[in-house]
Amino acid sequence: MTSTEGDSKLRVAIVGGGTVGLSFALYLNQLDTCDITVYESTKAFSTIGAGIEISHNAMKVYQVMGLADTVYELAAAASGDASNTWFDVWFGTRRIGATPICTVLANTKLHRADALDLLVRRVPGEKVILGKHLESWERTAGGGVVMTFTDGTVAEADVLVGADGIKSVYVANLDQRLVHSQHLARAGVEPKWSGCIAYRGLIPMEKAVSNLGEYYAYRPNLVSSRCLLEHIIQYPVSRGQFVNLIAYVSDFDHGRYPEWDGSPLVEPADTSKMLENFKDYSPPLRNMLAGIENPLKWAIFELPPLPSYASGYVVLIGDAAHAAVPHQGNGASQGIEDAHVLANLLSHPLCTKATVPLALKAYDAVRRPRSQRLQQSSYDVGRLFECVSDAGEDEAKIAEAFATVMEWVWSVDINEQRDRAFRLFEESLSNMAEYAMSV
Repeated sequence: MTSTEGDSKLRVAIVGGGTVGLSFALYLNQLDTCDITVYESTKAFSTIGAGIEISHNAMKVYQVMGLADTVYELAAAASGDASNTWFDVWFGTRRIGATPICTVLANTKLHRADALDLLVRRVPGEKVILGKHLESWERTAGGGVVMTFTDGTVAEADVLVGADGIKSVYVANLDQRLVHSQHLARAGVEPKWSGCIAYRGLIPMEKAVSNLGEYYAYRPNLVSSRCLLEHIIQYPVSRGQFVNLIAYVSDFDHGRYPEWDGSPLVEPADTSKMLENFKDYSPPLRNMLAGIENPLKWAIFELPPLPSYASGYVVLIGDAAHAAVPHQGNGASQGIEDAHVLANLLSHPLCTKATVPLALKAYDAVRRPRSQRLQQSSYDVGRLFECVSDAGEDEAKIAEAFATVMEWVWSVDINEQRDRAFRLFEESLSNMAEYAMSV
């Protein structure tokens, strides 16, 4: 028996064709228990941002999917280094090339376009529809949903998976449906400014080499301030042709979610203002920032913790459910963990159209606590980066904190997580059967 009723597979609609949505689509297609359709709003797959981190926890999922070796090869090619270093950690006033505060291992960085292309080439083209922007959806009388797109077309599915990111349009509609059905997943919960601004851009590798030397130009570096509320992250991408630079400036003085001033969330950066924020950093680092052509200024938003990721036949994964600040480099990886648990639940032999809501509740029960812990932890790690955590500016305490900060994230047992979701789903089925027999 498979996840079917009669001879029909579950029809799963995936809204959003980014890294998380395509990882889920590919894995569910590999399991071959459901009919999938990916609806992507753009007319061609595209990427925002140069770099992406696929962490050790997500690589366990990619190992199951048969992607891990290729990802490692892409990452090694991107940096010219297969050491899997997360970061060498420095103070910005210190000359890079001296002894770092510490070195943290076990993350995999690659160009976002390479990661997306890896998935696009493996998801069957006939299962992807581009240029489809979801406008609204309604639950059908017999379970499942009917979706209406902005071009006027309509489609039905047994399960609707929201994978379209923090500003998910479909989730705004989900809020209304959940309020009406007395479930509150994302009802009234809007993205909030994290208090963090990021200046982003690429520089040619030769420019990084001229400032840092060849060895350190190819190394991932995290350069912190001494209580100045800023830090710089640097690592190679595009097979070592470029260096990705992200310079963060934070506001920790106005609460967890400071008020945003209403300016565009992404806009061209004023280079002079960017450099003013980093005036106390060493000349090589300032030279690299000054060398970014057309830098962008990003306001980093996140989602406050949601009461639920699922309701009825609708479920959220990735940033649509738990968008976090990027300081642990684990946002996409948490979404890939979501994909692993949810795909296995929808492929469970007892998952039918009638029991989908129970499967989605099991997914929520397993994935929400862990991913929301990551949301808070990422914020706390940002404070560590900028020397306003309990470790302060003490180099020994900073090194000690870095030694353990990712341990709980990377050490997850993905099979235990899947099996726990299976048990919860099976228990809910048993409880439902017992209730039916008692009435």
